[in-house]
Order: sequence, then structure tokens, then C-alpha cells
Amino acid sequence: MKKTIRIGFLVILAAAMTFLLACRGKGTEPVYEAQRALMGTIVKIKGTGKDLSRERFDAVSGQAFDEIARLEREMSEWLPDSPISLAARFSGRKAVPVSEEIVTVVDLALSVSRRTEGAFDISFKPLGRLWKVESRKEPPPEDQIRAARALVDYRNIVLDKERRTLYLKRPGMAIGLGAIAKGYAAGRAVQVMRQGGIPDAIVDAGGDLYFSGKKGAEGWTCGIQDPDRKGGTVLRLRVRKDCSVVTSGDYERFFEYKGRRYHHILDTRTGYPAVGVRSVTVMAADPAVADAYATAFFVLGPERASRIVAEIPGVAFIMIDDKGRFWRGGQVSEFVEEEGG
Repeated sequence: MKKTIRIGFLVILAAAMTFLLACRGKGTEPVYEAQRALMGTIVKIKGTGKDLSRERFDAVSGQAFDEIARLEREMSEWLPDSPISLAARFSGRKAVPVSEEIVTVVDLALSVSRRTEGAFDISFKPLGRLWKVESRKEPPPEDQIRAARALVDYRNIVLDKERRTLYLKRPGMAIGLGAIAKGYAAGRAVQVMRQGGIPDAIVDAGGDLYFSGKKGAEGWTCGIQDPDRKGGTVLRLRVRKDCSVVTSGDYERFFEYKGRRYHHILDTRTGYPAVGVRSVTVMAADPAVADAYATAFFVLGPERASRIVAEIPGVAFIMIDDKGRFWRGGQVSEFVEEEGG
């Protein structure tokens, strides 16, 4: 059974899901941008509109940033008093109360875990603490990997949706929502922008992109990063509809040891970085769904990922394997038009 991790909020960099925004068009509408350090990354918001002013954009985007900050306080395992941290502190002892939003996110995470047979698993945290690719120069000792793996199993997460409680069965367990909550937060931020009268916007939560509306007549575009060339793109995409576009890749958060690259996306079946894939870009209407499946598909590889998307309406992917081959699953053209590199 395969399981995976992506390291949580305050150590996540944009590298985990790096996209190169390239917004263009022949329209004359102004495009405004703001950014703020949140959820362990730089969150960027862009907005456009014929009658949009800088003052209006700043006011509404400020509210969107505040919403992301509020969700971070709820869902970050790096904040000692968050419900997620408390669940780890009382693991094996008692359940802790959580918000309705945490119930929603954890429930979705467990659903993705079941569908992918653990390729996505928010109980990754013990392995996540062990593998810190930003500071490591060699892999952890094998005995430490085995000990951490023993604490990783989504089936030991007990979510009581009626009572709104969360319980981790085994002492030492911990969860991290960084691989799903950033997508959820991006979706909420777009809702705030729409409610504030700015329907044409992009929220980029460290590479978790949510596109809303259009930019002029031509719409929004983005690019998939070249895994072998920093700052380069291998494919440009023109967004056809409101959707989220999320990429997981092995090319920025990693170290090399004895000729092998060790990146941050771990297959917890082995306790080591997943192999066979360099990059996967997932498109979905729900940004939290896209966020979670980007991790799962990276571990599963193209064939198993293709079988899963065939059973899930409204999810598609573009994958680059370790031989440089492109794979596609689901109805990619439903979400984007491919325009070449």
C-alpha cells in the first residue's frame, strides 16, 4: 500500500507546486497584484476589471488575505495552540474539538486517502519531521525511517463529524494539512474576492493556483515549469473556465547524495522519496481536491493515476515522468487549452 507526504505549512516553499504565472491579453483592464507571507509561502492575489481601482482591489484583497490568515491559525501544525497541534499533543489519549472547516478538510483528506489507498496521507508528520530536505545532506538512518513509518496511517485518524472532534489513535501520531489546506484557503480567498465584487482574479497560494473569471478577451494563462531548467516552461496553458491548477514537482526542494536526488515528496510505503515522476499538474474545480491529488498522483505514477481520474468527474492531470515523457489523464481540455512551451 502506498502512502506519501508533503511537508506542512511553515516549511512549505513555492517549490512544492511551482507555477509561472503569465497573465496577458489585449484588453485594457488594469491588473493589480498584492502579496503576503502566509502558510509558509508567499501568497499572491491578482485582480482585474474595467472599473476596478487600486483602492478597491487593496481593500478586497486585504480581506482575502485575512481569511487565509484565519484559516492558517486553525489548520497549521506549526502553531502550538492550533487544533491540529493539539490533536498531536493528545494523540493516543483523547479527541480534541475542531472547527467545521477542519472537519471539512480532514473529511476530504480521508476520502482521497481511501480512494488512493494511502498515496495521500495527512498523518505523514512523523516522517515529515525526519526528512527535512532543506537542511539534510544525506538520508536519515534506516531505523529512524522505520520508526517514523510506524506512526503513519490515515486509518488511525478518527474524525467525528457530528461531535466535531479529531482523534489520533496512536501516541506520537501527528497530522499536517499543508498538502490540502493551501488549496482550500485559495478557494476561500477567491470567494472573498467574488463577494467583494472582483470576479476576475487569481489566487496563487505558493503554487496552488485558482483562476476565476477572465483577463480581458483572451483570459488567464499559466505555464508548467521545466523540471530541468529553473525559470523555464515546457508547456503553456490557457485557462478555459474557473478552476484550480496545482503542480507538485521534485525540482526545487531536494538534496543530492551519492548521485541520487532526494526530494520532499515521500512514498511512505518505503519512507523514501517517490520515484518515477518529475512533475504532475492537476486541474479541478475544487482547489483542495486538486491540491491533494497532485501529491497522490505524483506517487502513484501515470497508469494508476489514469485509472483514478477515470472514476472521478472533474479532475484531470498532465504528468512528466523521469524519462521526460508527458502523460495526460482525464479531460484536460475541459479546463485548459495547451499552447506549447
